[in-house]
Amino acid sequence: MTTRGMRSVATPSTVALAGVLLGALLLGAGCNKKAEETGGAAPAPGTTASAPAARAPGSYRFAFLTNNSTDFWNIAQKGTQKAEKDFGVKVDTFRPLKGEVADQQRYLEDIMVQKYDGVAVSPVNPDALTGIFDRVAEKMPLVTHDSDAPKSKRKVYVGTNNIEAGKIAGNTAIAALKDAGVKGGKIAIFVGRMDMQNAIERKKGIDDTLGKLAGFEILPPYIDQTDRAKAKKNVEDALARYPDLVMAIGLWSYNGPCIAGAVRESSRAKKPILVTFDEEPETLKGVQDGLIYATVVQQPFQFGYQSIRVLKELKDGKTLGPTVETPILTVKKDNVDKFWSELRELKK
Repeated sequence: MTTRGMRSVATPSTVALAGVLLGALLLGAGCNKKAEETGGAAPAPGTTASAPAARAPGSYRFAFLTNNSTDFWNIAQKGTQKAEKDFGVKVDTFRPLKGEVADQQRYLEDIMVQKYDGVAVSPVNPDALTGIFDRVAEKMPLVTHDSDAPKSKRKVYVGTNNIEAGKIAGNTAIAALKDAGVKGGKIAIFVGRMDMQNAIERKKGIDDTLGKLAGFEILPPYIDQTDRAKAKKNVEDALARYPDLVMAIGLWSYNGPCIAGAVRESSRAKKPILVTFDEEPETLKGVQDGLIYATVVQQPFQFGYQSIRVLKELKDGKTLGPTVETPILTVKKDNVDKFWSELRELKK
């Protein structure tokens, strides 16, 4: 989740290039990484994506639209690439450099003009985008992934049960506080924005669990608008302002590295306990080192793979249920090595 206003489109050629560069990108993942290192080729401002290449008769071409260009989506794109092979379809991935409603609207306008057979989108703001989602849904199957837009005419949601994920994070945080013998203090939550459905639901899950623990105060969320530099600065500000800050929780994938970086550099003698989401390399390194107590991981590979499977089945006329839930796993020091090894194999 990065900081530019230009749009980035991964065309078929850039998808191939992304596979070659993926290893280097993952090794270079960090809190202040520039958007250009994770997105596809960016067209000039104000231009639209080029029309998709001709496809073989009977095959489908789908669009996979993310909400930003963080490393999290490299894993999801691996899932779409495997789905291409398994289902005999073509997938073009669109990765906005910064998660803004206007960016997704422009992409969806382009997708409708280019006559794709279906689109999977992670909504930046479900309420603001419901109108254009419904227009797209009149022309082609539309599914949501990672974060839902339940009021729209989307056919299926593919992804995490985010309320449950929030509860898992909340209960993990409670266990961490008890293990450390912490009796009270302030808790800070860090996130890109609070108008996305996944952020709303994760926060609710945390409030329903950790929020009921006596003696602790959950501060209003620190918002960074998907700006990694601001995300780290938010953590630094919280560390400086609240001497009784006992825990920091990151709701989005890049928040883990940003929180870990700020805490590593802090001069505070007593560090807050850290609980994060997702599996960026620096987050897993923090778990491995014991700096991060745990990270709640999703299945971004399955976001990509299952979204394309669902789109193909919808185009083939199959009737599907409204949700395809992907598993949730809590990664701690005792299982991080195994998880990271499996993740590396998956990324290949």
